[in-house]
Amino acid sequence: MDANLSTQLALAALVCSVAALFFSLVAAFPGLKLLLALIRDAVLWVALVLVLGGLGYVLWQERRSASATANPDRPPLQAAAGPEAPFAASELAPRPLRPRTLLPQGIPAEP
Repeated sequence: MDANLSTQLALAALVCSVAALFFSLVAAFPGLKLLLALIRDAVLWVALVLVLGGLGYVLWQERRSASATANPDRPPLQAAAGPEAPFAASELAPRPLRPRTLLPQGIPAEP
């Protein structure tokens, strides 16, 4: 017999024996059936969230790339930071408002 075929038959026998063990455990312990259903439902919910999240991410990427190609005169944020940008990089993200601190002499301190 071929070694490859022997390996495949051994794996098929292993899968069948594990399936038989699983079904015998479910039949022997009825309370285990509820636990397995709970695990199955949790796995299905996680898969649903992952699929919907992946789909939303792909759609967001497509919408983002479509808006970038729809307005080619507007430079992307990465290109705006260079010296050829029409505006300074500090205009992209303004600093948050901070209260001005006064020095002991009453002179405003530079932030």
